[in-house]
Formats: sequence, C-alpha cells, structure tokens
Amino acid sequence: MMSHLTASFVIIALHTFQYGYTKQCKFIPPCTCSTSDFDINLEPLMLFRKDAPFQVSTDQGYTYYVHPCNKPVQESSCRNLSPLATACQVLPLPSDGPFGLGQINGNGVFGDPAENSVTFNNSYSYNSDTKPRAINLKVICSSEDSSFTFESETSLTYSFMLKTRFGCAPAPAPSSGGGLSVGSVLVILFFVILLIYLIGGLLFLKFVRKAEGSEVIPNIEFWKDFPSLVKDGIMFTFRGCKADTTYEKI
Repeated sequence: MMSHLTASFVIIALHTFQYGYTKQCKFIPPCTCSTSDFDINLEPLMLFRKDAPFQVSTDQGYTYYVHPCNKPVQESSCRNLSPLATACQVLPLPSDGPFGLGQINGNGVFGDPAENSVTFNNSYSYNSDTKPRAINLKVICSSEDSSFTFESETSLTYSFMLKTRFGCAPAPAPSSGGGLSVGSVLVILFFVILLIYLIGGLLFLKFVRKAEGSEVIPNIEFWKDFPSLVKDGIMFTFRGCKADTTYEKI
C-alpha cells in the first residue's frame, strides 16, 4: 500500500574559515548556497564524480545512496522505487524496502556560511513507509576531494558527513597593501600634536597672557636656541656620544 512519507533532506555545510559578518544563503538550483560575495556549490564535486551518488554501508547491512544535486540515484533498487529519487535507503531484505529520502526539484536552502551553517532541504512523498525519515549531510571544508561517511541514526534521522574541498568558501582577498605603516602613523601624529601645541599656545598667550609680537610663540626662548641645540646634538653624535673635554685658552 502506497502512503504519504515526507523525508527531509538536510545538508549542513561546515567551514574552517571565519568571516565575522553575516552572509545569508540564497538557494540556486541544483545545489548552491549563494551569498553576495561567494557561492558554496556542490555541483562541481558531482561533475568531478561523473554524477555518481555517494554511497555508504553500515554494519547492520543498510546501504545509503545520496545525490545532493538534483539527479536521480541510478542504483537498481532506488531506480525501481522511483526514477525521481535523489536519495534512498536500501535494506538487507528486499521485502523491507527501499525507502526514498529525497526527490528531484525538492531542494531548498537556508543558513549562514559565516556561521558554519548551510542547510539544503528536500522531501520525498511517494513511499510505502508511513513514518517520516530525515537525513543530515554535513559538508565540511577539507583538502580531500570527497570522503563520505555514516555518523548515526536517531529517531529515523540519519546523519552523514561529507568532507570535500568543494565545500570550502574562497579565502578572503589579501590586503592591497595601501594602508599606512606604523612609521607613517607616528609621523602624522607628531605633526598633528605639534600643530595643536603651536596653535593652542599662540591663542593662550595672545588672548590670556596678552602677549605681543614674537612673545605669542609658545616657549620662544627654546625655539631661539633650537638651531644651536641641534648643532650641539650633531657634534655630540659625531664624537661618539662623548662630552667635549677641550679647554678654551685663557
């Protein structure tokens, strides 16, 4: 007897990069999470695999087939179940199954790649089992082409893990190098402070102390002696930082 079964097909993409800002996913068929800056697209992976679905068997004898990109599973048991099934479970005894877990054109997506959370949804409505089933496929950024493993089953929710380089978001663009260096910042700060000192001191002496002429220059005596102080500093440096021990003739 054929009855209604809704099976959620979930893909959670986990990445090792950190962006620090929200990038909400927009679904683009057949299996892309698109943001304003980049895409997480599993279609190149499936093309690399020549559209072969992922397959894994458990110790209990269950075999699972999953194609995350809207292509039907061509394994005979799944194909006999439905030519539209994109994910299915094959049991040890043919009389016990199989069960469809996803179907063509049932995909959707939500999540935020910056928070390591991307979820593709799918459902299957033509199955003999009356109990809803769900699968979670965690896609993790990795250096390998693909590694597909079964993790666990809880309350008819089947969890899998897919490690693949096709699940990685692009690295942030390197800095253009146009920023100011530490030395440049220090020079700018020096002249800003000097300008504040001169203008502030001039205004204070002019309007508070009522100074006139050259006396409005802050620390005028220091600035008059400044050239000779610079000269003495240069001579001191050339002497190897030693004091002048010569005596003037009487």
